[in-house]
Amino acid sequence: MKLCEECRKEAASVFLTLAVNNKVREVHLCSVCAARKGVWQGTETGAFNSSDIVGNLSGYFKDFLPAERKALRCGACGLTYAKFKQSGRLGCPDCYQSFEPQLTELMLRIHGSSSHTGRTYSGPGAPPPSRAEAARRAATLKTAIQEAVKKEDFETAAKLRDALKQLEGRDG
Repeated sequence: MKLCEECRKEAASVFLTLAVNNKVREVHLCSVCAARKGVWQGTETGAFNSSDIVGNLSGYFKDFLPAERKALRCGACGLTYAKFKQSGRLGCPDCYQSFEPQLTELMLRIHGSSSHTGRTYSGPGAPPPSRAEAARRAATLKTAIQEAVKKEDFETAAKLRDALKQLEGRDG
């Protein structure tokens, strides 16, 4: 007979197996502690919210973090990597530098890429586009100019031409 890992008083009646980062851990809880953790809620009807269970068991997941990640800390605000993993929020702009390798790995897992490929800010004070981005924009503008000329929309074509000149660094 196993005792509950939470209260250490009652016999365990709920047995969960957690598998995180190729490490497996069994959690043994009594029915009272399981209900407190949200494990029993809704299981009698067959419908339960697994995110509630995982959220309530998040304390068990910190055991799976490698030691070097538990010790990581932002030098500016003092946020630890373990706290970031728990809350999902960074503490300050310096956290991006402090946790750069871990954030890169996280972005790869979540988005499949660690580099931004979406729209960027192009207003005042924006950094100049990369050569590849400038070439892509120029090709798009040239195609749009050709389409405007075909439609005999010369006003739009002139605006697009001016935008192309500005992109290429020529004054119009």
